[in-house]
Amino acid sequence: MATRLADELTVGSIPRHAARVMPGRCALDDGRRQFTFGELDEQVERLASALVALKVGKGDVVCAYLPNCIDYVLVVLAVARAGAVFSPINFRFKAFEIAALLRVARPRVIFTTAERLGMIDEATERAQQRAAERVVVDASGKAGGAFRPLAQMLEHPLRALPAVAETDYFSLMFTSGTTGEPKGALATHRARMLWVLNAAIQYGLNDQDRYLGTMPQVHSAGLTFTLIHLYVGATVRILEHFDPASFLDIVERERISSSLTVPTMLTMILEALDKSPRPHALGSLKRVVTCGSSLPLPTKQRVIERISDQLYDYYGSTESNSMTVLKPRDQLRKPASVGQPFTNVEIRIAGPGGQPLAPGETGEIWCSNPSVMASYRDRAEETAAAFTGPWFHTGDLGYLDEEGFLYLVGRSKDMIISGGVNIYPVEIEQVVMLHPAVLDCAAVGIPDAKWGQSIKVFLVLRDGHHLTLAELQKHCLEYLADYKKPRSLEIVRDLPKNAGGKTVKSALLEPERRSA
Repeated sequence: MATRLADELTVGSIPRHAARVMPGRCALDDGRRQFTFGELDEQVERLASALVALKVGKGDVVCAYLPNCIDYVLVVLAVARAGAVFSPINFRFKAFEIAALLRVARPRVIFTTAERLGMIDEATERAQQRAAERVVVDASGKAGGAFRPLAQMLEHPLRALPAVAETDYFSLMFTSGTTGEPKGALATHRARMLWVLNAAIQYGLNDQDRYLGTMPQVHSAGLTFTLIHLYVGATVRILEHFDPASFLDIVERERISSSLTVPTMLTMILEALDKSPRPHALGSLKRVVTCGSSLPLPTKQRVIERISDQLYDYYGSTESNSMTVLKPRDQLRKPASVGQPFTNVEIRIAGPGGQPLAPGETGEIWCSNPSVMASYRDRAEETAAAFTGPWFHTGDLGYLDEEGFLYLVGRSKDMIISGGVNIYPVEIEQVVMLHPAVLDCAAVGIPDAKWGQSIKVFLVLRDGHHLTLAELQKHCLEYLADYKKPRSLEIVRDLPKNAGGKTVKSALLEPERRSA
């Protein structure tokens, strides 16, 4: 069996304790398949052994281009146990987007589905990279020339695995820079495991909990909440796609006690409750955690009244992970806040020179957090610029009140958050500018009752050209996931610019600066 450092906190070891003390307890359930902790641990060991046999080792990147499923969790744990670096690819991404990630990740292995093999091939060609080993999770039979079936790898004999240290890299998670090129944030096992441990304590989890995983595993929060619940021996119930009616039925029927959502999901659940011909018993919910953007006070009040009064709201990012949490007791007392720092996390509101500002003063949010990323892959200068000593610069603006509660004021990077998903305007703008009718453009987030924000594009067209919203959306869908397409557009004569030639997006929303 494997040689390991027994005192190391590593992601690959997460199911081991429960596999020893309660091997028959259900670990993963997708409504069709179930894995006990004993089965999960054995399958993780076999898949890790198969990866090592493929010469996947420390520092090698393994990607998952998969929907929410049991196999996704299996891949994450096996990659971690083999000592490699896990890197997710959003299952909604298309070849244009995937290629940008592949250029940074340079993966040795990609796990995907039979249906998406062609997309990976196209992305690899676009990225001009050597082809990674493909493993198809839903294929049967023996390996062909193009891929290996996951089922075959799970039959691999057990072998000694490398020692994995908590200072080794666990994940490469992607965010976007101001240039539009994705940045890969590298984080260690220790960083992820301290998030797991602190959150398990913060939310009061135990092995009697049953967690409904509504968030995509590709998101850092969605993945980590799965790991948190597995760590304490709880059962993770996986939803491939979020549906509010299914959420209500599963919570009621299966006595779900934990859930992670974004505000859009909660709004949809409330709408489903209003339309339902019968009441739903949701009393099993001991905690509902939300993240991504703030809940409007009327929505928050309805969630507390109709879904659960054990509502938590946390603030975090890809690079810095969980930073603050607003607990149930403070939801209506501090409704506009995102809470106080997690254990071992410090928050500073920094002035222009990095000096700490007094309560009530707005500045950039800095955090000192043991779960923060180690670096941006291949971006030493940007990594150095993101830190001042132990302090990570979030790029968000906010202030602290006298009790140390954090309030968000804005996002210095113009990020759009739609349905709890971060969307960077420059991604949209680069694709829109590929259209032959477009001379200049700017993408902004505008308020949306359902999604929090939706994408609006301001266009300067070339002389003699016309472009409708439907035509623009069709163009965007050739390159971008559906949720990134513009939902509205406005044709303008020019875009307001500052002295440096950059578009002043705030001015676009001033009526006197618009022109059709």
